[in-house]
Parts: sequence; structure tokens; C-alpha cells
Amino acid sequence: MTLVKVGEAGDIKENTGKEVKVGETRIALFYANGKYYAIEAICRHQDGSLAPGKLEGEVVECPLHFWHYNIKTGQLLDYLDGVRLSTYEVRVIGGQIYLEVENG
Repeated sequence: MTLVKVGEAGDIKENTGKEVKVGETRIALFYANGKYYAIEAICRHQDGSLAPGKLEGEVVECPLHFWHYNIKTGQLLDYLDGVRLSTYEVRVIGGQIYLEVENG
């Protein structure tokens, strides 16, 4: 695993998200309940970004067609069973936000 810097603490306001790119991977970074979360940025429905979606607690709503994902687990909460987005460990070190990503 590698730590990759993706921003600074305070870049993202409470209950909002921001899309970041690590290599070719688009990741949605959220700040909710005083904690950062990171999941794949792309909704499984029609490839819309989840980052600008409405966030309530640990649930983000895709702004295109209103699918709901848990930002902690990546689990899709409606429509299809067993759909889960990848999640990423987030660390804040010295006021900087880092994601743990696979090497390579």
C-alpha cells in the first residue's frame, strides 16, 4: 500500500464531497460527521460522479438518478443486491489528507 496526498484538511466542508484522481482512478472524497471517507467516484448506474451528490450521514445520493451508496462501506443501498464500490482508507497527517492505495 502507498499513501497518496489528495488534499488538505479543511478543503472539504462538512457533508460535502470532492472528486480526486489517483493515477487513472477517480475517487470521491467525503467529509461527514467530522470524518473523511473515500469510495470509487463513479456510480454503477450510468457512470455519474458521486462527489457532488447529496450527503446525509454516511449515505450519498447520486445526482443523476438518485441511487444511494454508503460512503463507509461502498454498498449500494437500493435497486441491486451485492453492488459495492471500492473504499479507500483515509488518513489525515499534519493537516494533509492521504489515501491508502494499492501499489502499481
